[in-house]
Amino acid sequence: MKKAIIAIAVLIVMIGAFVFSYQYRNQKISQQTADITTTLPTHNEDELLSDSASEPDKTGLLAEDKENDYQIYFDGELVTIVHGEYKRVFTSWAFAAKTETPTIFCKDYDGDGENELLIRIINGVNKSESGVSEYTYAVYLLKPITMSDGEKTFAAYIAAKDTWKEPFDNLIKCELTQLKSCKKFLQFTMDDIDENILYDEQTGITSNKHVAYATALCDSKKQYYTFDRWSRGFGIFNIDDDGDITLDIQVLVYYEETKIEHHIGNIHCKIDFINNKFSIVPNTIVFNPLEEFKITDPRDTASSNWKCVINNASANTNFKSTEIDWIEADFSLSNTSAENKQYFESLPSKIKCVDSIEFSQDSVVLTAKKGYTFSQRMADKGDYSVILKSGEKDEMDISYTCTVITNADSSTLTIHFDKSYDKKDFDKILIKFGV
Repeated sequence: MKKAIIAIAVLIVMIGAFVFSYQYRNQKISQQTADITTTLPTHNEDELLSDSASEPDKTGLLAEDKENDYQIYFDGELVTIVHGEYKRVFTSWAFAAKTETPTIFCKDYDGDGENELLIRIINGVNKSESGVSEYTYAVYLLKPITMSDGEKTFAAYIAAKDTWKEPFDNLIKCELTQLKSCKKFLQFTMDDIDENILYDEQTGITSNKHVAYATALCDSKKQYYTFDRWSRGFGIFNIDDDGDITLDIQVLVYYEETKIEHHIGNIHCKIDFINNKFSIVPNTIVFNPLEEFKITDPRDTASSNWKCVINNASANTNFKSTEIDWIEADFSLSNTSAENKQYFESLPSKIKCVDSIEFSQDSVVLTAKKGYTFSQRMADKGDYSVILKSGEKDEMDISYTCTVITNADSSTLTIHFDKSYDKKDFDKILIKFGV
């Protein structure tokens, strides 16, 4: 099969957070894209259905759309597409057909009033540096045509790596950085290739509006790794329940402390069939971190400084051990005054041994009751977290560093946040230490 070069000529404009803005210039389009977007069978191509193969083995039905009268047959070597009198054989699809049943969908993709067949099929296997093997896919749109000699077959339009690699190599600028103010934040920024992406010298936060964030990897002691470089991985095409095509391009990160690549998220966009070409849909390019790497926007900080103190009104601790090495306690700061009293005696864990908790915009400070000390061992192990929206689907750990200070008079545990937050953000909060 001849390899297709896919042309992309779209106007992508910013319509919301993390949406990339790009204007393709006519000169660049003519210089850097081509018009070959389809493969057509000819009499000397092995994909043309020969007379001996004119009737495919009907026992090898691989997939079908009964409503639109499309069938895909596989005899162990050849894949044959049939639509009434229209037929076409694909000789290089055997491995894909044996490995995974193709995803198919029928609808009018080109606006001509006729439903076309869309096929998502494996087109390769890649092994990452970490040793994980993953399949890559291509998407084919098959359009019935009649050749000059009367042969009824299909034109095959292809969406593959060339569909997105050309613009991301030559037209779209992407940069991944780590904030200077907090190593926990990775920052992914996109813009025109001709535009400069500017960063604050103190924080490393960009002034560019086409930006998204992800959490950097850390070790078992919650020490965040130092960002080294990044690369694009595989581009994975998918077909949703409505037959729409989406593309997710893997964003891979490498750190100085480890040589293994880490997949932190995807550049996501929609793909459409426009003017007989697969193209990126305007206003759809975004960076989406994977669920485990989601983080808040570091530019969204507290509007003012604030404090809220909760004093433990209970005298009884119920613990003989004087080391505070286990805290797991929920709180809510909504509708609370600057200073409050609560009875910690009924709460689980060694929160009973805490005399007071002081929340502020950028940290929480726990002061132990007299005679009790916070475990330096647990702090060194990184066993601490402050979780906003505890118990909800979008709960998030906002802790960054932890400090224990113990002297003859007192012992305090301070958990610093990854940025400053407003008091209203602490409606549901879970403090964990040593668990």
